[in-house]
Amino acid sequence: MIFAYLIMASSSAAYKVLLQEDVVSLPSVATLKKITRRVDAATNVDNSAYLQLRVSKLQEHERTVLMIIDEIYVSKRIEYAGGDVIGLTADGTVASTLLCFMIKSVAGHYMDIVAVYPMDKLTASKQHECYLDVMRLLHKTPVTVVAISVDNAAANRKFYIDHLCDGTLKTSIIDSTTGQPMFLLFDPVHTLKNVYNNFQRRGTFECPPMERNLPNGCSANFKHVTELFNIESTLSLKKAHKITPASLNPRNIEKTSVKLAVSIFCESTRDALQFYGNHQGHPQWKTTADFISLVIKLWNVLNVVVSACFGIGPQQVYDPGASI
Repeated sequence: MIFAYLIMASSSAAYKVLLQEDVVSLPSVATLKKITRRVDAATNVDNSAYLQLRVSKLQEHERTVLMIIDEIYVSKRIEYAGGDVIGLTADGTVASTLLCFMIKSVAGHYMDIVAVYPMDKLTASKQHECYLDVMRLLHKTPVTVVAISVDNAAANRKFYIDHLCDGTLKTSIIDSTTGQPMFLLFDPVHTLKNVYNNFQRRGTFECPPMERNLPNGCSANFKHVTELFNIESTLSLKKAHKITPASLNPRNIEKTSVKLAVSIFCESTRDALQFYGNHQGHPQWKTTADFISLVIKLWNVLNVVVSACFGIGPQQVYDPGASI
């Protein structure tokens, strides 16, 4: 079914030719449009039958899922393709954003796009309306949503606080239909990228004392990482071997790269700063090493969430936007 839809999405004319040739068994165009159309209660379009079919093939433990909500920015234009007008929202305006809802098995590899909503301007209230539509759909299928994951965009934070948590952010809410808790997550990858971008742009972080991790606090300076790279740039063997010029001065498009973030917040960078601080006359670098060590600890903890929720190894990098 997925392969058939990919062909039709690439060229509806080619798909019609394959249907006419009758060489392989393929679903009709009407069937493909029905199961891939977004949920719309106003027009009674519902793809719950498709989801029930997919979920019926899963084992019981695979039916516990995480809901991932992410937005994709698209160019504002209207196109006519395959007999449909593409690019309009439900209100008749030109869409600039696609709000996507995906479910992913917590203890398995199953994942599926549940709905895609074209939006001209994404707000927390519109996101909440779409969320309610999707939850009504999922309640018709034998899946259990145990967590919701979003990035920390302003609309997502407002959606959590004002619409799901009644004004005060909580770690979980209760599903009014099932009575079971649903945990509210901010995507760990976006969290790490935000720390990296702020550290690189601001240059200096003043960290307050933390009883278990930084009892005396610390003052981290991104310039120390740059100086470390310059010292080792001519060496054949480098202690901070993951630091690159791109990670020190990323272009705008590179600021979304997780690879660059983890090249700064990694064990080799921390250990190199500590070595030069203890033995090579750069004692001020040790406070930056303490800060990087704290972020590494945070990332390792968050990687447990990534591994459990997205079914990948802790050394792999997951980008929800790319996945969507």
